[in-house]
Amino acid sequence: MSEIAIVGAGTMGRRLAFEFARSGRSVAIYDSTQAVVHDAIRWLGETMREWEDAGRLDAGATTQAMARIAHAPTLAAAVSSAAFIFENIPERLALKRALFTGLAPLLSADAVIVSNTSSLPGSLMADASSRADRFINANFSHLGHQKVEVMPHPGTSEETRERVVSLLRATGFIPIVLRQEQFGYAGNRVWRAIKKEVLRQIAAGVIAPEELDRGWMLDWDVPMGPCALMDRIGLDVVRDIEQSYANASNDPSDLPPAFLDGMVKDGHLGVKTGQGFYDYPDPSYARPDFLNRS
Repeated sequence: MSEIAIVGAGTMGRRLAFEFARSGRSVAIYDSTQAVVHDAIRWLGETMREWEDAGRLDAGATTQAMARIAHAPTLAAAVSSAAFIFENIPERLALKRALFTGLAPLLSADAVIVSNTSSLPGSLMADASSRADRFINANFSHLGHQKVEVMPHPGTSEETRERVVSLLRATGFIPIVLRQEQFGYAGNRVWRAIKKEVLRQIAAGVIAPEELDRGWMLDWDVPMGPCALMDRIGLDVVRDIEQSYANASNDPSDLPPAFLDGMVKDGHLGVKTGQGFYDYPDPSYARPDFLNRS
């Protein structure tokens, strides 16, 4: 029996499995593509060992945490005994609604569904789950970043909000709770405004990605710029999020730019494929001389 079910074992799903397992929770991971789960479990073991070797995890923590992680062969096996189900599938409304409809008959009576969508409000999805009061959004960031935006929809019960916030705090996350629902959360909307303008300037040929990031890093004294951050998120995820904003607004200016579609079609998705705005595992922005280049 697992306390936490992770549905979708891509970048965000494995990131959540990492945090919950190392904090002592039992975790079941499911993905419709079994090879993705195998890769996620390999990544989890390697990453935990790296953290342990670097002193970021206690000695023996990797062995203990990996023993708490189960590869669920079916969706039912993953979720039937879980208290919390964390959904991490692509940012497509129809796809998510279909998943939640399929989950409904498989869950225990008090199980909570947490959608890790980046933009879609819970009110567009909760009814499909047949448990709108036990449905909430929580948007996570990259591994090592502990802020989580938690967004109840109008039908989310206070008990559900409290249970999810308590779980996150006990896991080491820092919940940022919205007072009301809106498309794209709060902090994500600020980031989206930056991201949209960055993509517009690159598409218009105003500036190269490296130059824009260099200026940003100098202005804000941070280790990476917006293009590097999009690479870390995954350019396919960025593209899908931009498309979801465009679907909601019907504003052509919200559509993802053609060059981004092209990068996704070519498989240049950022860190996870080794090429995006930068080449990995040695991106130029991480080199000591990056800020001083002409």
